[in-house]
Formats: sequence, structure tokens, C-alpha cells
Amino acid sequence: MKILIVGAGAIGGLFGTFLHRHGVDLQFLLRPARKALIDAEGLGVELPSEHLHIQPHTLTTEQLGPDYDLVILSNKAYALDAVIADVAPAVGEHTLILPLLNGLRHLEVLDEAFGQSRVLGGIAMTVATLSTATQVQVSNAYSSLTLGARLPEQCARVEAIGQLLGDAGIDCRLSDDILGAMWDKFCRMAALGAANCLLQGTVGEYMQSRNGGEIALQLFRECTETASAAGHPLDTQAIKGFERALTNPKSAFNSSMYRDMQAGLPIEGEHLVGDMLRRAEAAGIACPMLTVANAVLETYSARR
Repeated sequence: MKILIVGAGAIGGLFGTFLHRHGVDLQFLLRPARKALIDAEGLGVELPSEHLHIQPHTLTTEQLGPDYDLVILSNKAYALDAVIADVAPAVGEHTLILPLLNGLRHLEVLDEAFGQSRVLGGIAMTVATLSTATQVQVSNAYSSLTLGARLPEQCARVEAIGQLLGDAGIDCRLSDDILGAMWDKFCRMAALGAANCLLQGTVGEYMQSRNGGEIALQLFRECTETASAAGHPLDTQAIKGFERALTNPKSAFNSSMYRDMQAGLPIEGEHLVGDMLRRAEAAGIACPMLTVANAVLETYSARR
């Protein structure tokens, strides 16, 4: 199986390193400057239990051909339009695309660009960031990938991909309801990101305010009501568990969107909070807190 990973950031670098070590026919698609840097220094992954270092096979868009079995997208959601143009030469008649982006909006965009028959559903679960330009820092003990077919004809190939990922040492889970799983993560990411960015603090920090916990729970409630209206209600116990996580006064829990905002970087506000709000409005659900949070995120992005 020939695989192309788009990007060598936290997600692509982490899971790509496991695939490379397993001897998979794997290449990383990078911008020229980043390719030169990684070609010179390699790619490192700092896990809680060990340090890994690889010298990956890299290339730029001009070197692509339509001979890949699988293209894994690990880019930020706001870069999707540019990535679609970049990977188009790599998508052949039998190529499948596995996006590991946050939210759901990317599925519509990729279906439009390449056809639904080529686009799988997927989720990356990890706490990872780039500590340097060529080093991935993983904070949690267990990282995983969840993937699933969106059409029946994709099922056999999804099983083969899952087997390969598992053989490479990746905790890979196959889901019979990948859209439900993606809605679950969408709700969590949108609510946590909105709470952190609106209240300008981690969970433990905003819980020091008078109404921080109440605001966070209302944000999550608006998200779960939207998921239910879309036909993908979250499990009751899962909701209760995440509500506890959103209101833990001792927690340093925070979202990647908040960390990006603190660093002055582009954020995925439109693809998480903005898209959740759009879906809620289409379903006739009142979302006062998502509306306020989205305005904050839009203001930040406009100011940048």
C-alpha cells in the first residue's frame, strides 16, 4: 500500500513516524522550505515513554503522480482549499482520502472536490504539538486513530487500512458509525475551544470566575442539541463525562484552538464554532453562547 501524508506537523508527524518505522511505502508532502528543513534534520517524536527519530521520504507537489492508494490529510482545516489543489495530482482512480481534520465541514468540501466514494471518515485522538520545527511533543500516554467507511463499497479497503495501521503499532479503531464518532469529537472540540477562547483561560482558570462553568456547559449543550438535530445524538454517559471535564476547577485542560490563539496563529474558529453555529441555525436551534463565542473568534481572525 502506497501512502501519502500531507504535512509533517503534530498529527502527520506522529502517526507517519510509526508507519515509516514499520517499513510502509510512505511519503510526506511538504512545502519546499519545510522539505529542506526536514531533509536536513529528520523528524523526531517525543513520546512519554521513548524518543523516536526518522529520516522520512519527502516530496513537493511537482513530484506527485496519481499512484497512491491512500492520502492522509493532517493539515489544519483552514488550509484545506490550498491542500486540495496540492494533492489533486496524487489522486488517481483508486485513491482513498483519509482526512484527520477537526469538525465536519471538510467532508462536504472533499466530496465536492474528489467525490464521496474516495473520502473516508477519520478522527485522530492525541495531545501533540510541535515543540520545534522538526520535533513532535506528545503529552498523553495513548494516541489513537479511528476510521470508518462512509459508503458500503469502502468497507473492505477500510479494514485493510486499519490492519496496516495496527501492524505499524498505531492504536487503530474501526467504527461502524464514523459520522457519529466525528459528531462526538466535533461537539467536544467546538465547546472546549469556544469556552477557552471566549473566557481566555484553561478549564481550571475559567472555573475561578463566577459563571465560567455555566457558560462552558451552555456551549456544550448547544453543540449536543445540534448533533441530536442532525441525527447523531451523543451518548448520555459521554455527555456527563465531558461536562465534568469542562467544569473541573483543578484542570489545565485546553484546546489547540486556544493555544493557537495565545500564540497569535491562525485558528480553526470558522471550521469548528462557526460551522457548528451554521448547522444549529439551519436546524432552528437557539445558540446564544455559540453566537457570542463565534463573534470573538471572527474578531480575532479579522484582526490578524
